[in-house]
Amino acid sequence: MEVLAAEDIDIGTDIIPPLSPLASSLYDSFLSTHCSSCFSLLPQSPPHPLYCSAACSLTNSLIDLPQFPPEISPILPSDIRTALRLLNSTTVVTSSSPHRINGLLTNHHRIMADSSLSVAIQTAASFISTVLRSNRENTELEEAVICSVLTNAVEVQDSAGLALGIALYDSRFSWINHSCSPNSCYRFVTKTTSFHDDLALAKTIPHIIITNTETSSNLESKALSSLQEQFLQGRRVGYGPKVIVRSIKRIKSGEEITVSYMNLLQPTGLRQSDLWSKYRFMCNCGRCVASPPAYVDSILEGVLALEPEKTTVRLFHGTTNKDEAVGKMSDHIQGAIDDFLSDNINRKTCCERIETVLHHGIQITADSQPRHLWLHPCHHVALDAYITLATAYKIRTIDSETDMGKAFDMRRISAAYSFFLACASHHLFSTEPSFAMSAASFWKNAGESLLDLAMKFSTDSSVETPYKCTKCLMLETPDSYRKIEEKSKQILSCVTEISQVVWSFLTRGCPYLEKFSSPLDFSFTTTPRNEREESNKDQMVSVILLLSFHCLLYADLLTDLCYGQKSHLVSRYRM
Repeated sequence: MEVLAAEDIDIGTDIIPPLSPLASSLYDSFLSTHCSSCFSLLPQSPPHPLYCSAACSLTNSLIDLPQFPPEISPILPSDIRTALRLLNSTTVVTSSSPHRINGLLTNHHRIMADSSLSVAIQTAASFISTVLRSNRENTELEEAVICSVLTNAVEVQDSAGLALGIALYDSRFSWINHSCSPNSCYRFVTKTTSFHDDLALAKTIPHIIITNTETSSNLESKALSSLQEQFLQGRRVGYGPKVIVRSIKRIKSGEEITVSYMNLLQPTGLRQSDLWSKYRFMCNCGRCVASPPAYVDSILEGVLALEPEKTTVRLFHGTTNKDEAVGKMSDHIQGAIDDFLSDNINRKTCCERIETVLHHGIQITADSQPRHLWLHPCHHVALDAYITLATAYKIRTIDSETDMGKAFDMRRISAAYSFFLACASHHLFSTEPSFAMSAASFWKNAGESLLDLAMKFSTDSSVETPYKCTKCLMLETPDSYRKIEEKSKQILSCVTEISQVVWSFLTRGCPYLEKFSSPLDFSFTTTPRNEREESNKDQMVSVILLLSFHCLLYADLLTDLCYGQKSHLVSRYRM
């Protein structure tokens, strides 16, 4: 099963029409705030408690909130609702074996062989059979449908990245295979669109081919005929969270189209473990089988070592005691993050625990020599640490609101960690373009954090006038994405220049970040750096605003590449 490009596809191109789901369901926590059909926010006085409109309420005739048996864990209620809707709203096409449902792989035999899931699935299948008043002799079909949902459903996120629920799509999307270095990504559209809108967009989609069907065929004509057939049969189209696939690399004719099923900012071992746990397969993409490991994987689990009798550090490739030392550092940081997320620790203690490990590292003996090890700034645990620290320091701003000076310092360090994370993501993205989605999010967060820092604490009303860089605004052209490398280079050149002015100000009082001479330069020394003359925060506001602009502009470039959308924050700078 695979989807191939039938022609050359340029970067930043939508490559399949917007697909409505076969079935979908919100997570329980959003049932009272979002439409159960299209996933959009409910109006203040919705016509139905679960739907934003009368049209959406007609798309689901099933009782939406049945009482689920407690024995279904770890199966989620959203999984069962999706399976119920699939069985209730469509004609399920299956063979004599439960291995495919409507052409989708179920992994029934593998999942049912897992004792941690099989009992819950059997209980859920019996529950579904009872709800639908099935008269079948067994619940094998219900089991297969649940397994199909577990195997093929994807998490639906809104434009802010908030996970709202899950949706199951037909083979035009579900047959797109996973890669840890994908050439495409996907986004969701939660607003309702018309049949004519879908038909018009389908006509603009490049030709792609899906294989392993009864006959391989051109997907454009397949998509058009499917839409037209639904229209002629009176079936509603345009409801449910739609998915659109978009290229993030140039794809040659005949090349397989791939997306990622998981978080790519993990080293190979963790990715393989996640894929097996969730989807029951091992990835054999080029990144996973590379020997030696790809550069991004070497730094995602990389360690820096202090050379004996020297003050510089380098990437440590030794094995003696390394794994144990890295495990101790990772466990200590991850433990603090877990405590923070579960609210078992106050924010100050969380920051101290994480920063102690990041700053001091750990000492080991390797080859009879003492070595000091630190996590590489792009180590996957370090990336999680920066996210946590940026959040924790931002919350500490609220805790310190009675002391304006302390509150400013907390917000300043929060912005510094957000910016450092963005720079780390650029380092990864420059080597592996499929990290564009993560980088876009991190640069957007950094820009917003810096903007908030400048605007929140400024005493000069003149800073309300947006700061812009004419040189970078000229990059906004109707050109395609062929010059994305040049645009990125120009923006990052400005970021480097500006950060030289503001970095020491942002990181003052944060020993770990003070180690780095520049957020874009990950080689650091243990010798104290020359501090710039301290500046009053009001004198730095204009520089911080300028840095914020460039962060948001870079995020805008990456967001447009991945999702075809512009940031409302950048638009204010264009006025």
